[in-house]
Amino acid sequence: MAQAQYHGTVQPAAQFNSEADAAALRKAMKGLGTDEAAIINVIAHRNNAQRQEIKLKYKLLHGSDLIEDLHSDLGGHFRTAALALMETKAVYDAQCLRNAMKGLGTDESVLIEILCTRTNQEIKNIVAAYKTAFPGRDLEKDVMSETSGNFKRLLVTMCQGARDESLAVDHEKAKREAQELYEAGEKHWGTDESKFNFIIASRSIPQLKATFNEYAKIAKRDILSSIDREMS
Repeated sequence: MAQAQYHGTVQPAAQFNSEADAAALRKAMKGLGTDEAAIINVIAHRNNAQRQEIKLKYKLLHGSDLIEDLHSDLGGHFRTAALALMETKAVYDAQCLRNAMKGLGTDESVLIEILCTRTNQEIKNIVAAYKTAFPGRDLEKDVMSETSGNFKRLLVTMCQGARDESLAVDHEKAKREAQELYEAGEKHWGTDESKFNFIIASRSIPQLKATFNEYAKIAKRDILSSIDREMS
């Protein structure tokens, strides 16, 4: 069965010309001053694949690196946004993950947002991009170093990019695993977090939705309420 497809809000430009766009960006940054409106007109109206073509064409035509030129000519939040738009999705996610873990403290919300929402292939691309962008570092090892307990175990599982991505739903399995989750949590003295970890990290999204619906029938409360009650 076909896998679900998700698309960003920036759609491909219909009359796309990477050479013309590269020239427009060069003109916007050449000489005194910078034409920010011209830069926005290009990079905010092309999808990621088109922006990558522009980046390559810019170097071929002008012998200069577009990322370096944008960094040099722009400043503040505008520069941050423009540079982010010019990265591939995998590289940008890898950078966000590294920023979330380096220095004092860890931004757990970023780890969750990325590692728990990307497809298997996207996770594999992020792992590879992380290794390339940050030589000597390994995403899984960094996650293990910066997190702890069941949260660490869940994120390490997500780093494998091995979730079932089928759209088919096994309703009998949903009922059975809903009961297993109930017995591991609400019905159990203490909580068997490993059971939650395994099911939540490995089952497909449609399968999880069916399981959580069945869980609500058994527990008389939704799964989020139970997780909040049972886990610290």
